[in-house]
Amino acid sequence: MIPDLKEFLRKFNYVKESDIKGILGEGGLSVVFDAGEKGALKCSLENPLEYRKHCPDFDIPFLSPVIKVNKTYIVQQPKAETDNLGVEDCRDVIARIKKAGFELSRDMDEYKTRQIGRYNGKNYLLDSRCAEPRPNRFSRFVYDFCQNHRRVFMLRDMSNSALDSYEREMFRLAKTYGPQVLHVGEAPRKNLSLSEGISMIIELMKENMKYTKFPF
Repeated sequence: MIPDLKEFLRKFNYVKESDIKGILGEGGLSVVFDAGEKGALKCSLENPLEYRKHCPDFDIPFLSPVIKVNKTYIVQQPKAETDNLGVEDCRDVIARIKKAGFELSRDMDEYKTRQIGRYNGKNYLLDSRCAEPRPNRFSRFVYDFCQNHRRVFMLRDMSNSALDSYEREMFRLAKTYGPQVLHVGEAPRKNLSLSEGISMIIELMKENMKYTKFPF
């Protein structure tokens, strides 16, 4: 990612190498660099606009196009305030996401304050992939039906020894393969065909009846 950023700085005049002051934040597949008075440069191995267009109603403004350099997607954006933001600020952004017709990814909820920032007195979503296009009405019905009628759940051992073992394994994986192992997938829920939707409901019924007495 760093070699791609250096190539970006050589080819484009949005930000100079001397403008880079440090790192503002990082995730499994992205790093946000402090560009001083020129805001921030977000560098990611994922296209922030892969699934939808930029939505100014809730997305942090983009000060440049999203440019791909080799494997890295780079965009200049304002430097947002991230301190002292809470649940109500998240709810503010989430309300605008839903009003615009999008839904939340698995990596966004009202407690994920790390996903939002304040710029010019307004709260914005920092990670555009956290707001996804909604599937069609039939698909939403199937997804919601399966979620609401699932009677079999996978439980996780929350004992101290199990949690210690899990943390050690995640540390080992991160050390071996990098922080991307901690990344949460944010692909939108797909539109289902009629046969796919019916199959999902039938599989849910079979699983429920295998372990309980009732299909729903």
